[in-house]
Amino acid sequence: MTHPSTRPPSLLSNLDAALASLPQDKLGLVLDFDGTLSEFVPVLENAVIHPAAVPPLRSLAARLTMTAVMSGRAARDVQRRVDIDGIVYIGNHGAERIIHGELTAATEAQTAEAALQKMLEHFADAADDPGLVLENKRYSASLHYRRALDEAAVVQRLRQSIEAIPDLGEFELFWGNKILEIRRKNGVNKGVALDSLIRDYGLDAVIFLGDDTTDADALRVLRQRKASGDITGFGVAVIQDGTPPSVLEAADYTLNGVPEVTAFLARLDNALS
Repeated sequence: MTHPSTRPPSLLSNLDAALASLPQDKLGLVLDFDGTLSEFVPVLENAVIHPAAVPPLRSLAARLTMTAVMSGRAARDVQRRVDIDGIVYIGNHGAERIIHGELTAATEAQTAEAALQKMLEHFADAADDPGLVLENKRYSASLHYRRALDEAAVVQRLRQSIEAIPDLGEFELFWGNKILEIRRKNGVNKGVALDSLIRDYGLDAVIFLGDDTTDADALRVLRQRKASGDITGFGVAVIQDGTPPSVLEAADYTLNGVPEVTAFLARLDNALS
């Protein structure tokens, strides 16, 4: 596993200093799901929240101004897997939101389920590997190649297929950690979603944790809002095998995998109590 030489410092080793300047009121906590609260699993449907994360996350959701789980999964899907009251669930990279059980979708994110399915099947045919997993989430879609028999060959064939398409039209593509994301060009991403949460909840400070390419959008927005003096807080890159450099470049601290995320949540809960 290779990472930039400018890898941010460990959050657990610097936690007291990181928390010292944070206000306890108007504080928001936002976490990714896969690779942050849940270990990566061969079968996408089998992903579960790490058991050690549940007690401190439940406590923090009751204590903080806002606690959110922000995922590329559909909002109802991630809600079902976390299942903690008081949490805001953000799905489809920001296109969906569940607050107090009510699901709303961004007005910019019009459904394109049939077109997304056609794109998925096109890339799956081009990649030609039985280990691919196709996920159509109505507002976005994902092609997972974590279980591919020949990952390098799959990536090469996908890149060739993408290069052969002169214009993706209303869609845009993003490479993540063993995943190809397909999204509508609707101006919605995790950064936009985080910015909205900061405004809607009047937050003075934010802690954001994520591990993959789409999380870098939120990390960059957090850094921009801090630089402008709007808020305080810090962004955390959760290190996994294949964590993209963009995540490390935008983060203030690192945590090594889901076990360190659970340790951080427990220490945060204890510090705030």
